[in-house]
Amino acid sequence: MFPLTILLITGDADIERALLEAARRTGRTLTVVRTAHEAVKTFTHGFESYSLIIVDLDPDVHGVTLFYALDDCHGGVPVAVLTGCEESYVKPIALSLGAADCLGKPVPPERFARLLDELAPSMSARSNQ
Repeated sequence: MFPLTILLITGDADIERALLEAARRTGRTLTVVRTAHEAVKTFTHGFESYSLIIVDLDPDVHGVTLFYALDDCHGGVPVAVLTGCEESYVKPIALSLGAADCLGKPVPPERFARLLDELAPSMSARSNQ
């Protein structure tokens, strides 16, 4: 059985709503943590129940710190990055540090749905591989 749960780390209610809509449309479940503290607690339980992790690189140190922590312990689960900063600046850095993708905010639900299809294939798509 392949996990169909996405872990979203953000304090941005708009991003949370858009990704909830995309997850609903694509038959996936979304787990949201809103603080660095919640994220670290989630990390201690492992990542095997997640098919994708999305980290919002907020403008302060928390998002970047969480991204580095994930890089050390995510166990092969793809990590995508969201940024409110200039995407053309952040994307090459995020990709060079191991992110599977980097999206500039705001992100419409349709783009989130494509991201989920690209990085967290559905159970039927995985069983055909």
